[in-house]
Amino acid sequence: MTPFNVLVVDDEAPARTKVKRLLADDSRFVLAGEAVDGTEALARVEALRPDLVVLDVQMPGLTGFEVLEALGPEGCPAVIFSTAYDAFALQAFEAHAVDYLLKPYDAGRFTRALDKAHALLVGGRTEAEAGRLQALLDGLSRASPSRPLERLVVKVGEAWVPLRLDSVWRLSSEDKYVRLYTDQGEHLVRQSLRALEERLDPARFVRVHRGDIVSLEAVARLEPWTHGDGILVLKNGTTVVLSRTWREVFLQRWGMEG
Repeated sequence: MTPFNVLVVDDEAPARTKVKRLLADDSRFVLAGEAVDGTEALARVEALRPDLVVLDVQMPGLTGFEVLEALGPEGCPAVIFSTAYDAFALQAFEAHAVDYLLKPYDAGRFTRALDKAHALLVGGRTEAEAGRLQALLDGLSRASPSRPLERLVVKVGEAWVPLRLDSVWRLSSEDKYVRLYTDQGEHLVRQSLRALEERLDPARFVRVHRGDIVSLEAVARLEPWTHGDGILVLKNGTTVVLSRTWREVFLQRWGMEG
């Protein structure tokens, strides 16, 4: 059987060296490449199409979770997480991850993680696996509700870049994607509007329609429309429907903003 390709992602050179050394002892896998941070990892995944990623969680720049979010669970290879995370995160890993390596780990623990990954890859990844990865992200988000989302990673040309949410004035649902509107342009991210809403700062963002969330700072005025709905005129001149379903919540949040 042809060995499976592995991408190693860690910002620490000794950690990458350790993983490469352990991989060399397992004929079921072959090193496809390595990356020193999250941004490089995104580019390498697209270029190399690895079967498996050994992914560090805590890295400067983009974290391992942001890498996963940018790729989207359906477009992400199988993942073995490498982490020194604390207890609340470990509960989520245990429930939803293929496997995780709690640093420091030994050769035996690494081999057991590869055994799980190999069984998954031989059996063929399924929609259930993508669901497990999304559930992992959702679980970690709910475990730290006091820290609202501050940025998302988006594709600009051929590069991946972090986008701060304070530059976003509207988020709109488009099938399995969300379109982000900013003064610098529009971007698509592979997430649902509902999942993003749970992680946004409620003091800055509010849902105004089944398919739209707006920044409170971006709203210039509210105009009446029909059947209890309204029209929000944003500061850049564009408009968004305010559904009567979300009207009361919007008015409360908008009023608190002055």
